[in-house]
Amino acid sequence: MKKLLLLYPVLGILLGACSNEFQIAAPFQDIPVVYGIISPNDTAHYIRIERVFIDPDASAYDVAKIPDSIYYPNNAIAVFLERVNTGQRYQMTRVNGNREGYVRQTGTFERDSNFLYKIKPTQLGGMLREGEKYRLIIERADGRPSITAETTVPDSLLLISPRPTDFEPRTIPLSGANPTSVEWRCRANAVVFDVYLHIHYRELAPDGTFLANKSIRWKAARNVIRENTLIGSGFYRGKTNISASEFYGVLLDNVDVTANVQRYFNSIDVEIEGAGPEIADYQESEAVNAGLTGAEVTTRYSNLSEGYGIFTAKKDWTIPGFRLTSAAFDSLNANNDRRVLLKFKG
Repeated sequence: MKKLLLLYPVLGILLGACSNEFQIAAPFQDIPVVYGIISPNDTAHYIRIERVFIDPDASAYDVAKIPDSIYYPNNAIAVFLERVNTGQRYQMTRVNGNREGYVRQTGTFERDSNFLYKIKPTQLGGMLREGEKYRLIIERADGRPSITAETTVPDSLLLISPRPTDFEPRTIPLSGANPTSVEWRCRANAVVFDVYLHIHYRELAPDGTFLANKSIRWKAARNVIRENTLIGSGFYRGKTNISASEFYGVLLDNVDVTANVQRYFNSIDVEIEGAGPEIADYQESEAVNAGLTGAEVTTRYSNLSEGYGIFTAKKDWTIPGFRLTSAAFDSLNANNDRRVLLKFKG
């Protein structure tokens, strides 16, 4: 039996890296492996395109170190991002991810030739448009059919809880044993969510002299799947809970205990990051495979017309300006807890 080594590269938020090794009896095939998450929040869009390889006369782990084995030659493919509504195509440029700030992690595969396909919003005529469908197109110079995948950019998220009112101070009740509910409304094109809290505070010297503004970005919930029932006006409900004890633990882990400083909260921003249904389909397939085979073999889910991988979209929404409730602040300064050593005064 011949052994084929298939790479699943690292995606950004919402997906981890994984790899898959399995047996095949067929001869070499040109099988693309594609990963990309596009977002209107990004200043540049990157797609990783590689290929499955097989060499009956060499170890797959040795061949993995040879760039020509895992990357298409530059003139072998042309990569486009297309606005489906208009049919406009925009060609992407091959770049070395190492020079773009995306250094490949240490592992089996060759790291120096870390090729990605890039396009900037200015080349697209502006930022990606929320609610619009985009198509990835990989044209092959040998005349074989193009490889395609489609995704829709998420749009229209409304935060319900904590209430983002404009008429009174926005508060977030992180205190006690009861969890704090975070609830939102979203459209069908966003399915999987991460929730972050951006905790902003300032430090002052004992005499009141300003020292510094500081921030902590905390991923408070991950991989939250929204409900699948419409609740009106084309919206779906998303909901998760945040533990007050975890919030205080984040402060203890990230704020230094210093005698000669006083701290005051500036604000807490709620950030919700939503990704398309392709991520949910991937996770469901992964869970099914894990249940059948355990952790040794991962899914070969793909939304490509040919090959393996995933092409999807995500978007971030940030709702700023929340403050802790008085009960939360009292809990933070409980005399019987080491949290008081953090010196938060207000």
